[in-house]
Amino acid sequence: MNNMNKKVIIAAGGTAGHIYPAVSIIEHILLKYPDTEITFIGTGKDIERELTSGLDIIYKKVRASGLAVASGVFKKIIVLIKFFFNLSAGFFKAFFIINSFKPVFVLGMGGYVCAPVFLAALLSGKKIALHEQNYIPGRLNRFFAKFSRYVFLSFENSGNYLKKSIFNKNSETVYTGNLLRRSVRQYYKNEPEYEKWGCQKERKTVISFGGSLGAEKINSTVAALYDYLRYSEDMQIILISGTRFYEGLKEKLEQTQNIKDRLIFKIYPYVDEIYRLYRFADLIISRAGASTVAELEYTMIPSILIPYPQAIDDHQYYNARYLEEKKMAKIIRDKDLNPEMLLENIKNVLENMHIEKRQADYEKYFIDSEKRLDIITNKILAI
Repeated sequence: MNNMNKKVIIAAGGTAGHIYPAVSIIEHILLKYPDTEITFIGTGKDIERELTSGLDIIYKKVRASGLAVASGVFKKIIVLIKFFFNLSAGFFKAFFIINSFKPVFVLGMGGYVCAPVFLAALLSGKKIALHEQNYIPGRLNRFFAKFSRYVFLSFENSGNYLKKSIFNKNSETVYTGNLLRRSVRQYYKNEPEYEKWGCQKERKTVISFGGSLGAEKINSTVAALYDYLRYSEDMQIILISGTRFYEGLKEKLEQTQNIKDRLIFKIYPYVDEIYRLYRFADLIISRAGASTVAELEYTMIPSILIPYPQAIDDHQYYNARYLEEKKMAKIIRDKDLNPEMLLENIKNVLENMHIEKRQADYEKYFIDSEKRLDIITNKILAI
């Protein structure tokens, strides 16, 4: 394939769940076809800049917001005004970027930013493609699937939810799985770093996180386990709280700890190198974002998943159910979550959920993931 002077725009924003898959495809394109020029369009959030900072790309930001559920007529009106203002402003900025950069393709990886970018791309006569990370496609992707040349899916059955959306005879749905960063896909090659994280090899390691923003209900419930396990000598817990909850939880832990305690309990605000923790994790407690589910399936780490209760169409529950049906996860509904139930499930999963891990499996999974990234790369660069 001749890749001389190929230019691509990739749009994603808001949360790590959208940005990490974007980083994955960017990494792959630049590795395979380093002459490709890539412009990344986001909303200017710090997490977007942090996660894309090491990539050889052009970063641009445009305005975007969603139609969040709001109670009360006044709040709904404010949300609508904000949505249409940002959509208009974002559209004109994206239109200028697209017509200046002149990409061969525009790929959307999710987030509100894709709406103005896709609109600008279509009115500029550019081909678009989208990647859907969740089991149940979001409203934005269901709408733009009508106009997409390719719809890349993380779950094979997700196409059933798009049949009514896609009426363009030139559209093609392609199962690629969710896209994982190269560091995660090669996580099994790292040595377990127990000492670096203040842990001990002989203990069972439980790691909890609530996505890039943190999850208050999960944080408080996991933190409450300290009183139940303070004398445990066979367990260690790492809680990744999210930056906004870190200081409060850290102070609470310091007040709770006693010199006679035996439990190892560590709190971190955020860990970008999560793959290093995956290397010695025996159990993960988390929300059920699409990227997390994909990483858990790939790493074969047993999990307890607490789907975000306000997710549109309850899509995190369906993400989690995918792993539960594979007997790789236990689901607890957010409303049912409490320390006693969580502790009981931790013990049950550690005792009964055994997933055989073999080097050959990881090597096969890595090759398969490379092939799926090749599919996306070749389709958007070959046109």
